[in-house]
Amino acid sequence: MSPAPHLRPVRRIRVYCPIGPSTVVAIASGGAQALGLDPVARPLLDFIETCPECGDFGFYRGVAEVSIGVEAFTPGEGATPTAGTVGERSYSATAAITTYVDADLARGRLAEILDGLAARHPWEVPVIEVTVAELRIARRPQHAGASRSPAQ
Repeated sequence: MSPAPHLRPVRRIRVYCPIGPSTVVAIASGGAQALGLDPVARPLLDFIETCPECGDFGFYRGVAEVSIGVEAFTPGEGATPTAGTVGERSYSATAAITTYVDADLARGRLAEILDGLAARHPWEVPVIEVTVAELRIARRPQHAGASRSPAQ
């Protein structure tokens, strides 16, 4: 069954990464561009921007949505945490960076993209979510043919 005419089948990729206190303060003060200067978030955002399959919205490329939050974690025995101490609860300001790829992207290419994101991530165990079920993104009818993607 094919999707409705204005729905594009995609998979969501969401990467959680720590951000510095100065980045949080700048964003809270209206300086959203500070995220692009953050030493941890920037390599991830740069990868998404230069990856042709990530965030392809036709006339727009490298699209990523970012939510700011806090991650709580307790490093266990044997861990070598980037932040925090083994056995102690820690909290980290975190950016959840979300982008999308076509649902029919080849598994090998998806694996390469995930490896590229993980390679730019500082955590011992990066948290990178990928939807298993296909999502659909709505688009305006006049932009239906704007993407390079054959899935559109």
